[in-house]
Amino acid sequence: MKLINLFFATICITFLTSCSSIEDGVDVFQNIENAETSQLKSYTLKRNTDGSYQMDFDVDDNTLVNTYKNTDNSNDVILSQGSPNSRNNQETEFTLDNNLLKINILEANNGKKSYISVEDEDIDKSVRGVSEFLYDYSITKHVGGNFTLDFEVNDNVVTDFVYDKVNKTYEIHLESGNSKTKKFSRELNIPENDILKIHFINHKFKSKPNRIQSVGKPRVVIHG
Repeated sequence: MKLINLFFATICITFLTSCSSIEDGVDVFQNIENAETSQLKSYTLKRNTDGSYQMDFDVDDNTLVNTYKNTDNSNDVILSQGSPNSRNNQETEFTLDNNLLKINILEANNGKKSYISVEDEDIDKSVRGVSEFLYDYSITKHVGGNFTLDFEVNDNVVTDFVYDKVNKTYEIHLESGNSKTKKFSRELNIPENDILKIHFINHKFKSKPNRIQSVGKPRVVIHG
């Protein structure tokens, strides 16, 4: 009889231990799943025709987007749990500081971080055409990490796409010439955790004949 009781006691202990292990495994799995859940579906960084910048965020339900200015003039964008009335599409405006814009995106629920830096120049609104090739541009990051680059140039601007393998940089060369195409779109597939680099290179004529000055702005670097 004692042997039978001992046998059943052993089975019960083993069963309870297994159930506890399964529950712990489920809890761990759920924690990992929750930790990997992203509040950010996509975002678009855009330079408007007046030279100002803005970002449009497509986020999950009940997600709040707050922006803070740091002492070094960088911008922190914090995605956190919001009210049920929080909008899925939220827009934030930014300004260049000494021709530089830095944006740090943090998702509070999982600690995911993204970094964006832009080097650009203020647009001379009184001059258009040959002296200013780029009209506007936008970069959209999609779910999965792929990007879309959309941009428009002014009249009579020739556009050439070059990929610099050494520096892993997408270059868009712009110069004066005969062209009727003004709007362009490119899909950019970037490996996970890799860095996206986009440089607009403006080939501007100097006063001397056949002498060209290249200006590599805007320059955009996105990590994460």
